[in-house]
Amino acid sequence: MSFASSARERARRMPPGKERETLLKRATQNEAASDLTDWLTAPGYKGHRGL
Repeated sequence: MSFASSARERARRMPPGKERETLLKRATQNEAASDLTDWLTAPGYKGHRGL
């Protein structure tokens, strides 16, 4: 189980509040970072040209 999915599961069991919102935000950020990593390490990715 990934961090994001386990964090979302824990958040579902928590009462509404700041701690729950922080956990959900961290799960979303973790998913975005994972998606970016997948994209940047995909075969055929050439990177930014012209720098």
